[in-house]
Amino acid sequence: MLAALGVVAVLVSVLAFGGGGGDRKANAGSTGTPASSLTPGPTGRGGSNDGATGGSGGSAAPSTGASGSGAPTAAPSGAPVVTGGSGSSGTGSSGTGSTGSGGSGSGGTGTGGALTPNQSGTLNLQTCAATDLDLSLTSTAQTYRPSQFPAFQLGITNTSGSACKVDLGSKSAVLSITSDTGAQVWSSGNCPKDTSAQWYAVPAAGDGPLTALFGWGRTTSKPGCTPGSGGGNAPAGTYVAHIGIGGVSAQPQHWFKLAPFGS
Repeated sequence: MLAALGVVAVLVSVLAFGGGGGDRKANAGSTGTPASSLTPGPTGRGGSNDGATGGSGGSAAPSTGASGSGAPTAAPSGAPVVTGGSGSSGTGSSGTGSTGSGGSGSGGTGTGGALTPNQSGTLNLQTCAATDLDLSLTSTAQTYRPSQFPAFQLGITNTSGSACKVDLGSKSAVLSITSDTGAQVWSSGNCPKDTSAQWYAVPAAGDGPLTALFGWGRTTSKPGCTPGSGGGNAPAGTYVAHIGIGGVSAQPQHWFKLAPFGS
């Protein structure tokens, strides 16, 4: 009996210590659970990195769009935009001093917008003598980006004491573009849509110049081409604008550049 009771006591003690070990292992396992709960932290930081990458990707998109928008969207008008003197100012200058001053003032007011050709007051003026006209030529920019059309401003100064008229139609006033080596690239006189005369009044000396803005659609042209049609696209490079008016021997010129795409 005593021996049997001893065996039972040993078994009870073994089971008691074994159960405690199991509890400690479970407790150790439970202490590991908070560590696993930290894993969303790094995942969150990874998410912020993805957001930064996405942001930089978005900022790159406009530059691609800018390149796409670099292609010209519309060709400029073949007819020049003319501002400056008017037929009424020319008539006013022929009156008394005070009236002439008033006429000049009305001409200044007229410079706020483009002038209309072939007005009755203009048509009554004498045609300008070629020797009385001084011409100048400038461009609206020295270098044109791919999204820009070149434009050139012709200044016409009358050195005589009386207002006169000048024809800025396509047969009389011709804008030509050549390469820097002198090769012909484009001319407004090759195939214009409208060949009618376009008369404008040039104020008398001291009343300011007449200005005409000519545009170029960055294309090539050849004599005899279809009116209103454009040739091939002119590449980037250095060009020279020339402009002449019928009868005027001096033809001003102006150098400019077309920038390459992506510049």
